[in-house]
Amino acid sequence: IGKTGVVGIIRGEAGEGPCIGLRADMDALPIQETADIDYKSTNNGVMHACGHDGHMTGLLGAAKVLFQEKSKLKGVIKLVFQPAEEGYGGAQVMIDDGVLEGETCGPKVDEIYGIHLWSVENLGNIGCKEGPVMAASDRFEINVLGKGGHGAAPQGTVDAIVEAAAVVTSLQTIVSRNLDPIDTGVVTCGTINGGFGFNIIADEVKITGTCRSFKSKTQELLKSRIDTICCGIAHTYGGAINFKYHYGYPATVNAYPECVNKVIDAASKIVGRDYAGLGLTTMGAEDFSLFLQKRPGCFFFVGGALPGESRPHHKSVFDFDERAILISSSVYVQLIRNLLSN
Repeated sequence: IGKTGVVGIIRGEAGEGPCIGLRADMDALPIQETADIDYKSTNNGVMHACGHDGHMTGLLGAAKVLFQEKSKLKGVIKLVFQPAEEGYGGAQVMIDDGVLEGETCGPKVDEIYGIHLWSVENLGNIGCKEGPVMAASDRFEINVLGKGGHGAAPQGTVDAIVEAAAVVTSLQTIVSRNLDPIDTGVVTCGTINGGFGFNIIADEVKITGTCRSFKSKTQELLKSRIDTICCGIAHTYGGAINFKYHYGYPATVNAYPECVNKVIDAASKIVGRDYAGLGLTTMGAEDFSLFLQKRPGCFFFVGGALPGESRPHHKSVFDFDERAILISSSVYVQLIRNLLSN
């Protein structure tokens, strides 16, 4: 299902009950692992730099325990191992293949839960809150067009590099001067490419970047302001600018307080109430958001920071304390016991 996805079903034997989905993403990243560790990736140019190997292991650990306890459970557990979270929309493909419905694999999912190991949060802390917890992730392309010429004779040219520099600088004002300071947004120019030689005035520069937001109103503001700035700069410099905006994953929003409370109750029995339900939020993105648009549920973080040097996500030295896997499994198990126990 979902091309390379895997779904497992555990049927409780104590009677009828709801179907609870538990999801783990599986994909790695195109990064060369540089950490000096015994268990580094054996595939050049590919590593687990976001903890998805831990997500899989944590869900498998929970599945092993829950399968042994199925005689005490009322209802069904659907184990969702999802491919292609890292920008390729694996959640949507699984949804399109019916993973949440009752026709394809097991019964219809009533609620769904997901975990993200968090390498920059202390081990034993559980981040779980109502409202947005991860941002919408969009992508933009800006193609700046000028009129080239000799570097010694700029008259009669339109320097695309100067034009592009004005674009990059002006985009920095959107968050600082157009966005309500109480709101949150990010506009980042990630690449800029153009020019042919040290003495040639460039006629084209390409810029790509990302926008992050929690609210659709903010998302549209960022898009609109980029478009307006590009049009204004093109007119000012006498060139042309083509702007394309690509919507990506929507914001991950825990919109069901009752589901958030269910996770906090379960996590409190594992790590204690003082360490469960912390208000972690990040401008990173997750396609678990698509599941939460279809079903009640909750997405939460499990801290797994190692002592010493920080090992952040999507970095070649990424790593986490593997005890966080045990915590993840334990929270899942306790959650299911609370929801389906006889």
